[in-house]
Amino acid sequence: MAEQARKILALVDQDTGEVEEVRRANYAFDGGAHINVGIRKGRELASAASGLTDKEFRVLAWYWFATETSEEAIMRTGADIAAELGMSPDALSRVVKVLRKARLLVEAGGLGRTTFYRCSPYLAFIGTGFAHREAVKDWNPPETKVREPRDRRRKKDEA
Repeated sequence: MAEQARKILALVDQDTGEVEEVRRANYAFDGGAHINVGIRKGRELASAASGLTDKEFRVLAWYWFATETSEEAIMRTGADIAAELGMSPDALSRVVKVLRKARLLVEAGGLGRTTFYRCSPYLAFIGTGFAHREAVKDWNPPETKVREPRDRRRKKDEA
């Protein structure tokens, strides 16, 4: 059987005619999965106007990038996630409660007393555009203004 043709990308020196093959880089640079993240929604959530604290946004970003399949839960306990993020399990629980209320994280199953979550498909999704369109049909868009922003600057004593 004939060998299948292989396409190569090459640079040709105009003066000498010398041909140099250009090495191919792996898709995804590190060989891992990629997610689609809405740029506009991400910026809205990262802004002070969203009302999210830095810790809440960091937990949300962790869930974005912990997503490895299109609609499955992140199968990690709260204690594991909290340890990775450098916070207590109670602090993580409070943050997840805020993110769930805003529909930024959604419940995606559980095991015993452990509940697993994933990002809303409006924010992060792995898959084709057609699959993404199907995934958001049953969900309301999440809030991008979670609460009224607070002035977190330290107040100087006026005495």
